[in-house]
Amino acid sequence: MKLCTVIVIACTLLLSSVPASAAERPNVLFIIVDDLNDMPLHPQGKPLVPTPNFDRLARQGVSFTNAHCNDPICAPSRSSMLTGLYPQTSSLYWFEDYRQNAILKRSKTLTEHLATNNYNVYSVGKIYHGNQDPKGFYAARGPGGNNGPWPWDGTQANRRGLIPHPQQLYFYADDADPDMDYQWEHTFGPLTIIPEYAADAKNKIPGYTGWRLSGKPWRYVSDEDRDSMPDETNAAWAADILTQQNHEKPFVLFTGFSRTHTPLYAPQKYFDRFPLDEIKVPQAYLRGDLKDCAPSLANPNLYAFRRYQMLFNHRDKPLLYKQWLQAYMACVAFIDDQVGTVLDALEASPYADNTIVILTSDHGFHVGGKEALYKQTLWDSGTRIPFIVAGLDGMPGGVTCNKPISLIDVYPTFIDLCDLPENPHQGRSDYPLDGHSLRPLILNPTATWSGPDVAITALPGKDHSQHREHIGTLYPHFSVRSRDWRYSLTSDGQEELYYYVDDPYEFNNLAKQRQHAAVKANLREQLIQLRDGDQWFEISSLPSIKLSAFELLGEVKGGLTLKLGDAMVADVQANGWTPIRVRVAGNRSQVWLNNRVYSDVILEANFPSGKLSTETSTLRKIHIRKL
Repeated sequence: MKLCTVIVIACTLLLSSVPASAAERPNVLFIIVDDLNDMPLHPQGKPLVPTPNFDRLARQGVSFTNAHCNDPICAPSRSSMLTGLYPQTSSLYWFEDYRQNAILKRSKTLTEHLATNNYNVYSVGKIYHGNQDPKGFYAARGPGGNNGPWPWDGTQANRRGLIPHPQQLYFYADDADPDMDYQWEHTFGPLTIIPEYAADAKNKIPGYTGWRLSGKPWRYVSDEDRDSMPDETNAAWAADILTQQNHEKPFVLFTGFSRTHTPLYAPQKYFDRFPLDEIKVPQAYLRGDLKDCAPSLANPNLYAFRRYQMLFNHRDKPLLYKQWLQAYMACVAFIDDQVGTVLDALEASPYADNTIVILTSDHGFHVGGKEALYKQTLWDSGTRIPFIVAGLDGMPGGVTCNKPISLIDVYPTFIDLCDLPENPHQGRSDYPLDGHSLRPLILNPTATWSGPDVAITALPGKDHSQHREHIGTLYPHFSVRSRDWRYSLTSDGQEELYYYVDDPYEFNNLAKQRQHAAVKANLREQLIQLRDGDQWFEISSLPSIKLSAFELLGEVKGGLTLKLGDAMVADVQANGWTPIRVRVAGNRSQVWLNNRVYSDVILEANFPSGKLSTETSTLRKIHIRKL
């Protein structure tokens, strides 16, 4: 089986609504693999990576072959999954800390909900993004996520590996894309190639030979004589919790692996499994396929396309791309071994018969399809993830379910399987969980369930050239995936429609073909319902109402003077009808005009007593909601 985010849950199927005793309630092992696409599902047309440990889990349970993320970016995907709220509910689509979000900061995270309901919660590796784990709820916390080891040239600024793998030094010397930052994210290669950087007194570079990890030397002589990689350390920590710990209470063990996140480094033996001359590049990865795509989704300035162009525009493109693909495949195989370490420990533990296993990832990852490498797209390679569940009493083994599901369903599934109180946000937030329990489908993959007929994914509509600290986005794009179709609607009204039965690689955008108008209309209706829900209401003019935290969408014409109370929020000139978004939460205001953050400043206004007003401007199509 191919790599995926894994959630392992030890549990006894509870038939009563009465809270179960500690002995009867399930244990949970949750394993999440970063940046893993659907390779563990072994889909036709993608390079085959043997994943025996994922495969054995699939033989024991149900593989959801149509599972998707709700935002194809690490931070918002994890924040959404662990709070149980869609990105469109919270307006967190990018790298904002969920603890600073007006809605999510009042939510009860999954780990908190478990810990406050008589579970011991253990965590190791990357679970929340950026070490944003809620504090005070863990019985024990192992090492955090780490993408190292790193090449290093001896300078303090490059201590985290902001330089390429030595195999690509010539490539970056050519300045393939001078505007591309985070060079370490673009590099790949085996650890057996030892970095060696000469001293450069003129540029104040002291030089260094060897790998570095967490500010210390990381030893590598051979695959058999080296220090452990962070994922190996984390797998061993999780195994110890399972085999060495005497658990008197039900427990949840969250285990996160940083690979297959870039940089694509792994021990040499994993590269040796995939000789370059045996790697067959699928034609779907080479074909020009963006001409009929929505321009907003196929923007050549976005990372996914720029990374593809870096390799394919270089003089060594055949070699570079094969090396890159080999590296990703090697990292998938490496992670499969780490998952195997944890599953072996579970099977050897006293808790093996009382454990449910769920395998998934935070989002997909392009490896060449749609002329893209990386994530942050609304096509299947960007959204589709492995999701495997095993170990629930009474469930079948070795079967598949092709109903559309998504990561938003993880939280309510935990509630259902582990007999947790429903409505965890009650008393702290007005927002119920957005997802639905997967338990009916786990027990019977052909059963009906309460979830929607499509899985929805949101993508930031902002200009990615802006700095990450700009919070929020202007009019994100959305896509829904049914069993056989995908429909996407961009913020500026562009559409895409794909039929996977005839077109598994999304070559042909059918959105403008009349014979598919009824299908498109149906999917559009479902998308709008899941996108908007009942959060937004339409108004005819800017209200003079008191609002402490709100979000407003509309169009503006003429000079815009926007005030909150007596404080100036923005003073801009808008020529013609221009999309505008205003977001105020806490003490921070944000004005977006044509995909540009115009204002992101701290106001001194007394928000609770302030009134929203405009001067010398005209607004239309106004939607507003309270945060």
